[in-house]
Amino acid sequence: MKSNTFLTPHFSLLEMCESRTAKRYGIENVAPPEAVENLKRLCEHALEPMREALGLPVVITSGYRCQRLNAILAHSARRSQHLTGCAADFYIGQEPASRSSFQVSGHRERLIKAFRLILTEPSIDFDQLILYPNFIHVSYVSMVTNRHYIMTAQDDGKYRRVTRENALTIN
Repeated sequence: MKSNTFLTPHFSLLEMCESRTAKRYGIENVAPPEAVENLKRLCEHALEPMREALGLPVVITSGYRCQRLNAILAHSARRSQHLTGCAADFYIGQEPASRSSFQVSGHRERLIKAFRLILTEPSIDFDQLILYPNFIHVSYVSMVTNRHYIMTAQDDGKYRRVTRENALTIN
């Protein structure tokens, strides 16, 4: 099931399954119905409330991944939450939406502001939140209690778990 059906007002199924890597390798990255339901919950509980609070576009770089696509990606985990439609990677676009109070200029500055917003906005829930140098990974798991794991990706490819308090001080 891959169409331009909107999962929430700002996020479509198409953008949650689109992949430049899949296109390059001729992989049809189509989310099965259970993954579509997970993507919808991810959008409802994490991405859409963040988009609304930011007033800026949230650009999805990776949402659902089929097994074959996930295996091709160099730094993907064998049990990645992307495989079930529970995770998305994104960055914050530059174009301000109509009512944006989130005016910041640099790419990294927008990422940091979004990262902090996810941690402080009560309407946003997440399982994992990982700050990478150029994007953010967020996941939402609806069948179990979200763990609220907060991490940063290190230059050596490893992850460092951080407390909410420490995460709010990252620059």
